[in-house]
Amino acid sequence: MKTILVISDNTPAAEHAARFALLIAQTVKTNILIANICIEISQPGHKILAGNGSEETSIKEPVSPIMERLELINSNQEGFRPLFSEINISDHDEQQLIEFITQDHIWMIVKGMCTDQIGSKPGLNLNTILNRVQCPLLLVPESWEIKSLERVVYMADLRYCRIRIVRFLAELAKGFRADLSIAHFSAKGLPNLGDEYALSLFGEEVCAHVDYDQLFFNNIKEKDLNITLDVLIDGLHNDLLTIVNHRFHFEEIFGRYITENLPLYITVPLLIFPY
Repeated sequence: MKTILVISDNTPAAEHAARFALLIAQTVKTNILIANICIEISQPGHKILAGNGSEETSIKEPVSPIMERLELINSNQEGFRPLFSEINISDHDEQQLIEFITQDHIWMIVKGMCTDQIGSKPGLNLNTILNRVQCPLLLVPESWEIKSLERVVYMADLRYCRIRIVRFLAELAKGFRADLSIAHFSAKGLPNLGDEYALSLFGEEVCAHVDYDQLFFNNIKEKDLNITLDVLIDGLHNDLLTIVNHRFHFEEIFGRYITENLPLYITVPLLIFPY
């Protein structure tokens, strides 16, 4: 079964992201693995009395506060209930984590992003990880209100749209019965697409290869990326924005690297696929 890996530093942002990961896991039917980069235990192994009256330590595994709260939420839900596990990666470097992610066939990585731009602490190098794995990285703003997904958008130049990404998003959207749209935004230096040609390309190169009846297309001719993002997020009310690492619009949004904070105008979760 697929697994969502949640990177946890025991901050409110991490717990917020973990709660959204739980909603995805319950909907798409995956399990959850909490990867703790800071150790804080709420339920240590406890003492029990053996038959001879002596004390022994139980074999109960320690549980982090975030995992404990997720399990409580999960136990009160109807329908599919994900299995939980957690690991300590506080002594792992990025290379060790990359090897773990690759070997365990992780379906998605989830990381909470602090809203406060001041005083955020450096953590794992997300750029190094994303450059070396095959699964996408979901960045969840702490200020975003957790909700069921209704609209998912993949922002790409349609001439270079990746079918495997659209299929992944269709699988995610299908669980939520959400609309999935491809927002064509021409890469720098390339001309806009005419509407008739764009619709023909979308039908022949995308729709014909993706089995999802709620797949739509927007041909965006606006050249200002900030205006486009405002339209996609606030105008069209998309709940999840998707881009590809180091391609087309990535550097316009982040610069060269992902930092500890999302840009202020990215107010919804951002799913980044490896290049």
